[in-house]
Amino acid sequence: MNMLNAKVTFFAPVYRTEDPEKVGAAVSNMANFGRPKSEEIRPDFISGTIPALDKIDCDGENIKQTACINGNLELLSGIHYLIRKEEIIDTANTAFKNGTDESGCQTLVALNKQAALMKHLSFPADVEPLGSVYLEIEAETPDALLKIIDWLTPPTKEGIPVYELKMNEL
Repeated sequence: MNMLNAKVTFFAPVYRTEDPEKVGAAVSNMANFGRPKSEEIRPDFISGTIPALDKIDCDGENIKQTACINGNLELLSGIHYLIRKEEIIDTANTAFKNGTDESGCQTLVALNKQAALMKHLSFPADVEPLGSVYLEIEAETPDALLKIIDWLTPPTKEGIPVYELKMNEL
């Protein structure tokens, strides 16, 4: 079975008061979790803002650059693992569904930047003063996005997944 095509982006604004290396490490930790060091993808640092920042509540005036890693569904394997390790399947499902845009083809979720720096996954309840690491998933159709969300965060019963899709089943 062919895997769905999707664009996956992890990004975080780097504010003037922040160390770009630490912000880059937070982005890298989320995108590369579980990958061998030799296969890790380093973030690109883009001067100023990127179009995706228009979708979030941030102080564009104080952003000096944006740390960004782009890829496909394979970038989500670490998040898939962390959602289970942290036992936050239902919380993550709510975040992905609440972050879905009107087209139904795209979702944008905030991840706690401090937790990401420590290789933990946490979805902040509110806007964070120092910003977040963001995960954006863009699929070709609403059904494709729902299938990706279902793979990341399957239905649960008492916190245990009712079923688990494999990545190659997407």
